Amino acid sequence: MRIRPVANDQEIRKAHEIESIVYTKESAATLEAFQMRKQVFGSYFLVAEIESEHEIVGVTNGVKLHHRDLADESIKQGVEFAVNGQYFCLLTIAVLPTYQRRGIATALLKSVIRIAREEGLKGIVLMCEEHLISFYEQHGFRYAAPSASVHGGIQWHEMNLLWK
Repeated sequence: MRIRPVANDQEIRKAHEIESIVYTKESAATLEAFQMRKQVFGSYFLVAEIESEHEIVGVTNGVKLHHRDLADESIKQGVEFAVNGQYFCLLTIAVLPTYQRRGIATALLKSVIRIAREEGLKGIVLMCEEHLISFYEQHGFRYAAPSASVHGGIQWHEMNLLWK
């Protein structure tokens, strides 16, 4: 498996397809949001590829923010962002169901953490569903609070990994 930046529009569509499979229709980002994330924050738009099969099986992306507050519904669609923000807001980690529990999400997350540190950001913030809290805690994230956001009818939980 190889983690690498998304390369072209076809791969953006494949990444969006994965998001649409993993997330509910109400909580999945639009293709337009994915295109914007690639255009503006391309270094964080990564895919997991099974090299022997040339198949993309996972994706991660997000936006930068000037703040750690995640209550605004527009964040989930990538409408609110700051090109020079000091925090990376992780909006997507999605792995095709047949490839889950193989360390792919972990590899994607570790890559995002490495990039954020290399770019000198203050940290990473995210919202996740309750069943994913322990996954993020295993990677150093701290639970912040239940989120005020109910995007897609889901109760989200805010977490962060801060180093500055």
